[in-house]
Amino acid sequence: MKLLLLRCPNCNQALAPGQNDQVIQCPNCRSAVAINEGGLDILSAQYAASAIENPSAWLPFWVYRGRVTILKRKTQAGKSADSAARAFWAEPRRVYIPAWASDLVEARDMVGALLGEQPALEATAPPEGAAFEPAVVTPADARKLLELVIVTIEAERSDYLEAFEFDLSLESEALWLLPAERRKDEWKLLLKDI
Repeated sequence: MKLLLLRCPNCNQALAPGQNDQVIQCPNCRSAVAINEGGLDILSAQYAASAIENPSAWLPFWVYRGRVTILKRKTQAGKSADSAARAFWAEPRRVYIPAWASDLVEARDMVGALLGEQPALEATAPPEGAAFEPAVVTPADARKLLELVIVTIEAERSDYLEAFEFDLSLESEALWLLPAERRKDEWKLLLKDI
């Protein structure tokens, strides 16, 4: 067993992460602190410009540049959306994967919507007093969620998908904090260009 000193590497403030937290915010200096087996590290996190002045929340997202290469897409009954699928994945896409504690359906739907919308993120200075939700999703788990979303997108096309194989390459991993507010039972992102 290894004991970790839970103090911010930037300002030495005591930290109190939750059991599953991977990235938390220091309550003193507001730094993003990554928790890993080797200890604690300051993580570069970018705040995205908001469409409103004081959003009620900031949600962490792992953001990548990704490419999906379809290796095999087999359908039943002669109907095929293969050309639409290949056109959708033809170019590299920005991928936004929720990193906070959300349920699987909400996370899947949000990833799918952002894959289609492809919003551009404009970095801004951290707003005064902005607090972000702890990140509980690791980059490895983010990739698994993305693979689920890719299969879901293809299964929801207008044909009868029988088999689907693809290759996924991701690059430029970054943690972004996106402005949001809770509306009823779901999060609504408040990005400038959505």
